[in-house]
Amino acid sequence: MKKTVLAAAIALCATPALADQIDNDPSVHIMHDYVLTVPKLKAYDVAYGALTTAAKSDKGLQADVAKASAENDQTIAQTIGKMDHFPRVYAFFQKQGLTKTEASLLPLIVMDACVVAQYPTAQAGMAKEVAPGQAVFCKANMAAIKGMHFFSGQ
Repeated sequence: MKKTVLAAAIALCATPALADQIDNDPSVHIMHDYVLTVPKLKAYDVAYGALTTAAKSDKGLQADVAKASAENDQTIAQTIGKMDHFPRVYAFFQKQGLTKTEASLLPLIVMDACVVAQYPTAQAGMAKEVAPGQAVFCKANMAAIKGMHFFSGQ
């Protein structure tokens, strides 16, 4: 059960369908232009931890997380809009001062940036969604990022 809740929470914000269609999304600049910071990642990690902990004992919240992760987002706007569909889920992120954009896209932004940080040749294919500064941030903060629960799945 724990792994199911964690997997659903991760999938909530990093929808694979979105990842496949990102190059054709006119809103991809939202990801590219986002400035990563350690405080925002820590806030996300706290919210993620609180959400997964609460979902373990709250069947309704657990159902919301599962439904949110099952939505087939075709655009970045749809991914962000998911937070409007699931206000109980968003409340955990909002409590940490995160916007709907951050709550829905931060894991995907970090994941993409860290791919480029680890495999610099990927930058050419991911230039629309990953700014060079994001990859530099990931490289400089890789140990801290890997220690975050939302990134490591722990």
